[in-house]
Amino acid sequence: MSFSNLPIHTEELPEVQAVTLKPIHPDYLKVLRINWALLYAVILAGIVTVFILSKKLQNPIAISITGSVYLLTLLITVIIGTGSCKRKQYAVREKDILYKTGWIFQHLHMIPYNRLQHCVVNMGPIERKYGLASLSLYTAASEGKDITIHGLPQTEAEQLKELVVLQIQALYADENV
Repeated sequence: MSFSNLPIHTEELPEVQAVTLKPIHPDYLKVLRINWALLYAVILAGIVTVFILSKKLQNPIAISITGSVYLLTLLITVIIGTGSCKRKQYAVREKDILYKTGWIFQHLHMIPYNRLQHCVVNMGPIERKYGLASLSLYTAASEGKDITIHGLPQTEAEQLKELVVLQIQALYADENV
């Protein structure tokens, strides 16, 4: 048996299929904003506590620098997080799931069903209030490259989970035949 590893010329690559991606639910941005508000409220409480307990930090320069860093971090989180959230999209195809994320640095994940091990629907209390859920997809030997599709309507997340489970079962049934 001889080994062969011939080059493939870029002109011979298959055409990329045009795929229409579906945006996540717009209410997910409200969920993110509530989460950011809670996070930054806790951080602010911690900062205020440190300033109250430390006499050394009770000077205008330390307060100005800390306040500026806090506000700048909050502003960056809101701007980048909002831009990124508005660009999250996904598509379900017969052999795989696509998930596009990112605003500044964009990523397009493609997970074939034959690489999936299992999936989980997650709902935090704020997501539940808006009827949203996240679908986490776990792949074989992923080394941390699993994905979570946030901002799905709860019923759609459950339906996608069911579809993924059926696809995984069908793949294993085909292998055992």
